[in-house]
Amino acid sequence: MKTISLERRNPNLQKKETISPVPLIIKHGKLVRLVSYSTINFLTAVSVVFLIGNIIFSFKLFSSAVSIANHLGAYINMISSGDGHILPSLQAIPVLFFLIIDCALLYFTYKLFDVEKKPRINKILFILLMISLTLMFVILLLLIVIIKHIYGTHEEIHNGIIEAMNNYAGDSKFKKQIDMLQIEFQCCGSKKYVEWYNISWYDSSLVKSSNASDNSQGHTPFSCCAISSIFPCIHHNIENTGKAYLYTPELNLSISTDGCYSRIRYQKQEVGWGIVGNLCLYIMSQAALVISLRFVQTGHYENSRFDGHKQLYTVWLIGCYAGRKPENPETPKDNAVDKPPPQVPPVPPDLMQ
Repeated sequence: MKTISLERRNPNLQKKETISPVPLIIKHGKLVRLVSYSTINFLTAVSVVFLIGNIIFSFKLFSSAVSIANHLGAYINMISSGDGHILPSLQAIPVLFFLIIDCALLYFTYKLFDVEKKPRINKILFILLMISLTLMFVILLLLIVIIKHIYGTHEEIHNGIIEAMNNYAGDSKFKKQIDMLQIEFQCCGSKKYVEWYNISWYDSSLVKSSNASDNSQGHTPFSCCAISSIFPCIHHNIENTGKAYLYTPELNLSISTDGCYSRIRYQKQEVGWGIVGNLCLYIMSQAALVISLRFVQTGHYENSRFDGHKQLYTVWLIGCYAGRKPENPETPKDNAVDKPPPQVPPVPPDLMQ
């Protein structure tokens, strides 16, 4: 065993003063660190703080995923079934796994401080740390998937909106979906409000016969009206200049000009980047937890228990260490002392003569 120590000389006293050894040693061919029981307690307290914080953060992220699914996801599912569950699922599923792992880590960290030796607990804690490390790499891959998803073309959303628009007049379900979508996102049509001009979205029996089939001047549903407009909503004969309200489409157009397709894509990108930011923060917190708890786990490894302030504890971060003390230490030298010496074989009679 090699120790690294520092010494300094006092030129006035001409005596050698020895500073306490630097707690870095080489044992069994591996550079490790010796720490006191106070350091073990500090690392354990830090780990517990991170564990509790991560558990609370997990509940927050899971609740956020449910909220996304109930708002943006629900509107997307109205026009593209199942697509609205993708983003919230990409956030909720890894967080749920981490929540289970963190609760298990909290329990087994507590069990490390039992008086009896617990080599099995140490092994379980090590496995949980490796699972946490694997999940962090999985989340890094999920971040790439999320970014790729939010910047996709999402043509299924456009096709779903167009289908609902075409069934607006004859199906109350589609009418309700489109009206809710256009009011919530302050949009009109799929990519542009003029798409309504080519769709018979109203009951022609309620319109004068002379204008029943003429939609060239622009008619849109009332749900296209822009809430932010300070002018009265003109959603019939949009392209005509009217004396009423001094309406001119070039100056005081009062319907939403953005298409619902573009608005939903923008919302998905905004929500997606929020999920990326949350998961990045979550990974950093989990990484800090794994590092601090790894030191506690390795400090427990050599003796399979903590003996208080009686000794120093060997800790390391990466790799394996072969310095664990066996349950019943017994050296070959001790065996040689305990065993009786071998008997000398008798001399043959021929040689004795």
